[in-house]
Amino acid sequence: MTRASSSRRASDVRRAFTLIELLVVIAIIGVLIALLLPAVQSAREAARRAQCTNNLKQMALATLNFESTYGHFPSGHGPVPIYDWSGSTWVKGSRTGGRTNPQAQILPFLEQSAAYGAFNLELNINTFSATGGGSANFTAMRQVVSAFVCPSDSGSEKLNPGLGYNNYFSSIGATAAMEYGAEYAHQERQTNLIGVFNYNLSGRSAPAFLDAAREQPNPEYRKASATKISQIRDGTSNTALFSEITRANSVANVASEMPLNSYLGIWLIPAASFNNYEPAPECVVNPSGSRIRYRGQQYYRALGATGYYSHTMTPNSKRYDCATSNIDQRWHIAARSYHPGGVNTVFADGSVRFIKDTVNPNTWRAVGTMNGGEVISADQL
Repeated sequence: MTRASSSRRASDVRRAFTLIELLVVIAIIGVLIALLLPAVQSAREAARRAQCTNNLKQMALATLNFESTYGHFPSGHGPVPIYDWSGSTWVKGSRTGGRTNPQAQILPFLEQSAAYGAFNLELNINTFSATGGGSANFTAMRQVVSAFVCPSDSGSEKLNPGLGYNNYFSSIGATAAMEYGAEYAHQERQTNLIGVFNYNLSGRSAPAFLDAAREQPNPEYRKASATKISQIRDGTSNTALFSEITRANSVANVASEMPLNSYLGIWLIPAASFNNYEPAPECVVNPSGSRIRYRGQQYYRALGATGYYSHTMTPNSKRYDCATSNIDQRWHIAARSYHPGGVNTVFADGSVRFIKDTVNPNTWRAVGTMNGGEVISADQL
C-alpha cells in the first residue's frame, strides 16, 4: 500500500459521521422543532384570536348601527310570528312560535341583507325541515354566517337537517332569566341585574288578531321590549353585548354524540331546584337527566341554547351549563372559548376585551348588567 492511498483512506474515515454524531444531530433538530412548533402554533392562535376579535367588533358596530336606525338595540326576542305549520299548510295560529335572536336581527347591518332577506319572519322559525312547512325558511336556516364563527372553531358539524351554527351569544346579564318582570315565576324581578338583551313581553292578554277574520295581526300582542342606549346607565364601556361560546357538535342530536362530562351540553333540571343567580348543585357535580345537545347550532333562534349566555358563571367555568327542564327561558350558560385562558367579549361601546378565566366573579357579573350601579376599573378585567 502506498503512502498516498493510505492517506486518502484516513481522510475518508475522518470525513464520515459516527453513529453518535448522527444521533446528536437528530436530537438537536428534534429540540429545534420542539421549540419552533409552539411558536408557530402560538402565532397562528394569535391570528385566529385577532380575527375573532374583529368578528365581535363588527357585530357590535352592526348593533350600534341598528340602534342608530331604529332608536333601540335589537330585542332579545324578535318579531312575533303569524303563521304556524299545521299538518300540511301554514295557518294563522296562536302566534306563540319561534322568534329570532339579536344575531339574526343585525344581519342587514353586517352586509348580510340577502341572508336576512331569506327569512320569512311571519312564520314560526322553530319549524324546520327540507320539505313541508320547514322548507319555507330552509335556505336561511342552513346559512353559515362567517362573522358569527370563531376561526379557532375547527368543527364543521351541522345539526340535522344542516342548520347554520354560531360561536357568539348575546348577554342576558347577571341572571339566568331572559325575561324580566314581576308577574311570573320565570321572570327576573331585580331589574338591576338584567343586560342589554333581556326583555319583557307586553300584551300577553291582548288578542292575537284585531279582527274576527284573523286578517289583521295585533302588533301589541306579546310584544318584546328592546333596550335603548340611554338605559345603559353603567356606561357602554362597562356593559357587555356579546361573548364567545363553544358550540356542540351534534348531528343526529342523540346522547351517544356527547360524553357525559362534556361542557357542550346543557343539563335540564327541575324548576324547583333552580335559582337565577347561581347554578344549582345538580349542575355542579355529576349532573344527570336529560340534556340539550345543540348549543350554538341554530344561529338565528331566540332560545337560550342557541343565542344567549349569562354572567352567572365565569368564563370557561368548570360548572356545567344548565336550564330549567320546562325550558321557561332560564339558563345558566357560561361564555366559553377555544382560546386558552379566557374569552373575547365585546362591549356596548364597540370595544373588545379578552376576559381571563380568573376574573373576579363579581366583576364578571357587573359587566353583564347595564344598570347595576357597579364601579369597574380597567385593571379588574
